[in-house]
Order: sequence, then C-alpha cells, then structure tokens
Amino acid sequence: MNNRPMKTAAVLVAIVATLGLSACGSDTGSSSAGATSTTAAGAGAGFESGSTKQGKEEGGDLAVTTPPNLPKPTAEELNSRINKALAGKLTGDEKKTYIEDADQDPMLVDKFVDAANKNKVTVAITKVGEPADGKLKADADVTIDGKPVQDAFVDFVAEDDSWKVSHTFACNIVKSAKLDSAACQA
Repeated sequence: MNNRPMKTAAVLVAIVATLGLSACGSDTGSSSAGATSTTAAGAGAGFESGSTKQGKEEGGDLAVTTPPNLPKPTAEELNSRINKALAGKLTGDEKKTYIEDADQDPMLVDKFVDAANKNKVTVAITKVGEPADGKLKADADVTIDGKPVQDAFVDFVAEDDSWKVSHTFACNIVKSAKLDSAACQA
C-alpha cells in the first residue's frame, strides 16, 4: 500500500501551520515555529502588562464622563416624577428616563413598580438638597405597608437631561419584594 498521499498531506499541513504562525508572529523574517511562538508570547506579555509599543498605549484609562449640570429640581417636580413611576403610568420611552441604569434591564421600572405595589410603598419628597457632582439627596416621607420609614431619603442622579431615581434606591425597593434585576447585581 502506498502512503504517499498521506505523507504529502502531512507535509502540506505542516507548511500551512508554519506559514500561519509566522504570519501571526513578528516580522523578524524568522520562519521557525519555536522562534515565532516565543515572539508571540513576548508580544502577549507586553499587552497584558499595559506597556506601550510603537507609540500606542495598550489598556489605557477609561474616559471620565462629566455629569450634566442640571438645575436643582423642586420637591413638587421630583414628587411628580417618582409618583408617576410608582403608579406605573410610564410609556416605554419614559421608563428609560426615570431610573438610573434602567437600560441595563428593560424590566427594571416594571419590577420597581411591582415591588412598590407589593409592599404598599408611598413616597413624598419633602426637601431637596443641593446638587453636587450630578447627584442630590431628597428627604422624603416613605411608608412601607403603612409603616413610616425613619430618616428616609431618595437619591437622584443627573443623567441625560433629567433627574433620575438612583439605581440604589430602585434596587432596594426591588430587592425588598424579593425580586431580581440584572441592573441590581453587585
């Protein structure tokens, strides 16, 4: 039996593999698989260390986004927003503009409403603090199952062109009803 076709196929595979490795390696002109593997490992090590190569930085810092400078809202404006959300009277487009990080879980607002209804949560903003770094704290009268919550407040975050209920407050309400949301994962 003649094994010539098998030997030819094995040689072709070896040549293609060598050419493929040298194409992925450096341009030192070396076609040795051992030298190319070392070069590739060296290049990978440089990437993981965050080193620079040829004037380009690998793994640089993320850009910091400055929060919008929105005017201080009134207690009435915040009450209107939060109570409209709690009443479940938001359109699909509005849902994204009422709670911070609602885009991470399209159902976050619905879960917030369900949780608030299940626990009979009521919120009345009584005093609005001064905005700082795109955030503000609003004192509130909050009740859960008819029982007042002592020293309650709601955090709001400036995002896009509106003051949104903070992710933390919304998730606390959602978790209190033993519901889960992708936006509320640690």
